[in-house]
Amino acid sequence: MNPIKQIELADGVVFNSIYDNRFKTMKLLTNIFLPLSEDTASVNALLCYVLVRCCKKYPDMVKMSRKLGSLYGAEVNGSVSKMSDMQCLKIDIGGLADKYAINNENISAELSQLLCEVLFNPKVENGKFDEGDMLQEKRQILDMLDSEFNDKRVYASQRLIETMCADEVYGIKWCGTREQIEAVTTEDLFKAWQNMLKTAHFEITFVGESNPENAAEVIKNSFKEINRDAVDLSTDVVYTVFEEKNVTEKMDVAQSKLEIGFRTACAEPEPETVATRLMSVILGGTASSKLFNNVREKKSLCYYCMARYQRLKGIMVIESGVETANIEAAKEAILAEVEDMKNGNISDFEINSAKLAIINSTLGVTDTVTGLSSWYSSQVMDAEVDTPEQACEKINAVTKEEIVNAAKKLMLDTIFVLKAGE
Repeated sequence: MNPIKQIELADGVVFNSIYDNRFKTMKLLTNIFLPLSEDTASVNALLCYVLVRCCKKYPDMVKMSRKLGSLYGAEVNGSVSKMSDMQCLKIDIGGLADKYAINNENISAELSQLLCEVLFNPKVENGKFDEGDMLQEKRQILDMLDSEFNDKRVYASQRLIETMCADEVYGIKWCGTREQIEAVTTEDLFKAWQNMLKTAHFEITFVGESNPENAAEVIKNSFKEINRDAVDLSTDVVYTVFEEKNVTEKMDVAQSKLEIGFRTACAEPEPETVATRLMSVILGGTASSKLFNNVREKKSLCYYCMARYQRLKGIMVIESGVETANIEAAKEAILAEVEDMKNGNISDFEINSAKLAIINSTLGVTDTVTGLSSWYSSQVMDAEVDTPEQACEKINAVTKEEIVNAAKKLMLDTIFVLKAGE
């Protein structure tokens, strides 16, 4: 039986609860989905970090920290990411399970109330957020962008997606551009906050042994006064490649980066995504994969070489770090491994090793409340919600024929090279 229970608290507000008595803590994870857009990516990203900083009831970080400390060291965190063509603002609150409170406090209700204070009662005056809070969080995001640029592996991966998906929403960076972030005003934040409460799709996931009804009731009451018109969770998937793109960018770096993007013609909610994921792991997801053993170890053509599959967009990316002199040889060797899979040259050992790796990774999410909450919230756009055990059963059921068919659908779309040089 699937342990997740789902109820709709308001239009586009879904409350998911997973009971698990193995933990002494609980987690309340809120995923807020908004359409990814060049016009709003920066202000939405900044809004997320400003909201978790403080609220009207606890108007600075000191007062907020004291409140969290009074709840046995609870934590509030925010982060922003892309999930397909949607921008996802994550606000999670974690703390002690109710039964372990010394004076029988209702911690789950307290944390739910604090979440609502953060979401519905931010530090706002006269239609503006606090200038100082906004500037602090602007600096934090700009530092993140600097960090991404300085990590050339991350930078090259982002440039591949920007090039490959130049005409798609998915090509937009999770927080927009530096210039857009710097241009955001406190009034812009206020308008974005109002728009979020009215139109965003909320997926709230409660994990732990505490009573989820307390949390659900507090959150439901907070949405009662809001006239909701929630956006649909949707994405566009490209199934055909009309023209291969080749882009080379020179930079003064020690190691060149080779990024290769493929269209897989398979994305959620299609059932073939399971076989496509397994195919990508066989190709470059483990130490027993084809790319690791043949391109990196036997031919010594790269420092690292791996494949990853984005099942919501139907994209597979191969990443590698290479010497500049080995770029062409590495590219040919990588593409040869892809053709090898299309021709059915996959051993039982490779299949079984990949299945074991996925299963071990999947079952590992059950070890923490954070892992469990992230597991279930990541399936919001899937055809059905699987437990980790059900997902493992589907992986084990994939046949070699299905893996080869998934490989045959691969279409080379974009090659991006970050070339070491002046």
